[in-house]
Amino acid sequence: MLDPEVARLRRLRSAALLAREIARMLDSARGATEPLLERAACASWRIARLVSGRLRNHPYERYQSDPGVLSLARNRVWAWYLSATSRDRRAALRALEARLDALAKQLDDTVALAWSSDFSDAMRRAQAEIHAILEALAQETRSGVARGPLVPHAGADLGELAPALEGDWPYLAF
Repeated sequence: MLDPEVARLRRLRSAALLAREIARMLDSARGATEPLLERAACASWRIARLVSGRLRNHPYERYQSDPGVLSLARNRVWAWYLSATSRDRRAALRALEARLDALAKQLDDTVALAWSSDFSDAMRRAQAEIHAILEALAQETRSGVARGPLVPHAGADLGELAPALEGDWPYLAF
């Protein structure tokens, strides 16, 4: 791994840990458990664990460091502030949606620039999960931000591309 990749992974881990802390704090502040907040916290935690594992495999010891105590404390204070200032459920979900949207952008950059195929595949699965959570949050908050799936599902209408994809492809004949 190169220095810019390590810096990008550390920023991604920091964003994932912040999103997790916000989701956990909002979930505990609301009293009743909210499945959407739990999904967001778990997905963010998986991203942070995945990135931490990648960083710990680096041969240089100074690149293997975990997030600092001050960083974790700052995340907790910021999450507490957001949960205290959110007036209702919709405002809390909007705050989480904004944080997850920032995480999704960083995740998109990391997936696009990843060199390892195993790491890239794991990040793509996390990316799809984050985008699904963002879609559910957009429906809950009625923010109107349309986020489509990353790849069309099996029954998706491909429109004008469908006739071109049908037929014989000489490059796929083995």
